[in-house]
Amino acid sequence: MAIDVQIVESKLVDVEELALFTMEAEKHLGLEMRCGQTNEEVERYIRGAQEVEYYYIIARDEGRIAGLAGLHAFSDSMMYFDSWHPLVIPDKGSERVFSLLLQESIRLTRSKGRSRLEVFLMGITDETRHVYDRVAPLYESEGMKRGNEWTQMWCDLTEFSLEEPALPEGVSLKSLVEVSNEEIWPCYNATFLSSGDRRYLNQTEAQRRENFNEFFDRSKQIEEDASLLMYAGREIIGFMKINLGLIGDAGFVNGIGIHPDYRRRGLARALMTASLVRAAKNGMENLVLEVDIENRGAIALYESLGFKSRRGSISHVWTSTE
Repeated sequence: MAIDVQIVESKLVDVEELALFTMEAEKHLGLEMRCGQTNEEVERYIRGAQEVEYYYIIARDEGRIAGLAGLHAFSDSMMYFDSWHPLVIPDKGSERVFSLLLQESIRLTRSKGRSRLEVFLMGITDETRHVYDRVAPLYESEGMKRGNEWTQMWCDLTEFSLEEPALPEGVSLKSLVEVSNEEIWPCYNATFLSSGDRRYLNQTEAQRRENFNEFFDRSKQIEEDASLLMYAGREIIGFMKINLGLIGDAGFVNGIGIHPDYRRRGLARALMTASLVRAAKNGMENLVLEVDIENRGAIALYESLGFKSRRGSISHVWTSTE
C-alpha cells in the first residue's frame, strides 16, 4: 500500500467524494456517532465546514481515498478533530493509515501555530464502547493522550413541574444578554478553577479564555429568557447559558456554575430551576448538558432536577512541549 497524503482547505474539496467515503467509513459506528444518516445530511455537514477555518487531510491509495481527517482551527492556540476522525474503513492496513493521518494532523497543527489538538469521541454507549476501545490505543501511540470522560444528560422539559424559586435576600437574577463578557469572565474563571474540572485545569490561561470567548460568543443564538446571571448585590456569583441549534431542537447548556465563595447554599439549584422554568414556558421541550463523570455532586444535582444520562464522550489530546 503506497499512501499519498494531501492537505486541502475545506472550501476546495470534492464534497460528493468526501461524503461517499464518509458514509462508507462510518458504517461501523453507532448511529449517534455519525455526522449524518443520509448522503444529503453528510454533504450538508461537509459544506458547513467551509464556513470556518477547516482543513482535510486525505490519504489516497492509487487515487482512491483510504482515510480522512478533518481539523477545525478552533482558536488561536487550539485545533479540533471532527468527532471519530481520522476516518478509515477497518480492514488490513487501516491502522497504518489511521496513524499516518494522526501524524500529519499533528504536523499541520504545529505549522498553523497551534499548540493543542483535541478530539471528542461522542455518542458512546455501553453497546458502542468497543469502538472506542479499538481506536484509543491508536491515539495514544501517536501522543494523543486520553483526556476526560463526560456523560451527556437530557431533561424532558415537558415533564418539568417545578416553579421558579424564591431567592435569598440580596440575591437576584438578570438576563445574560444584558451583561458583557468582560463582566462575566471573573466569575466564570474562578468557578471553573475551583470546580476540579479536569479539562479546564489542563489548559493554559490563554486557552481557557479562548474557550470562554467561544462558549459566550454573542453571535450564536441563545435562549435569552433562560440564560441567566445570578447576583449577590452587584457581584456576579453564578451563570447559566443555554445555546440553541447545537443539538437538533434541544437546548444545550453551554456554561453553568456558582462562584466558589457562594457554594453549598442551594444557589445552583435555584439558578437552574429558574432557568429550566423559563425555558419550558417558552416552549423548549428538551435540554442537554455534559458533565465530567467524576463530578458526582453536579451529577446528583442534575438528576434531582430530572436529567438522565443517555450517552457519553471521551477526549484525547496532543499538546506541544515546545
